[in-house]
Amino acid sequence: MSLPTQAEIFENAIQALTDARNQLSTARDWLNSDWSPVGSTLPDEAGDARAQVRPKIAQLKNEIDVMKTLLYEGLDEIRMHNR
Repeated sequence: MSLPTQAEIFENAIQALTDARNQLSTARDWLNSDWSPVGSTLPDEAGDARAQVRPKIAQLKNEIDVMKTLLYEGLDEIRMHNR
């Protein structure tokens, strides 16, 4: 078994971040879902938790995008260096 290449390490890290971002979208979608019984409200603490988590999800997704950009730039450098 051989070690991964530098490019493979960056590619796998980018994919892991993409997966994490997608899971954050799934969490957001669940928090935005309707529930049963229709028309019922969340208890105060649950509503507060949902309200606090929503913007944090958006913030984390933005931070993941920044990390992916940095890794793509690093990957480009690796590929140019290995030409």
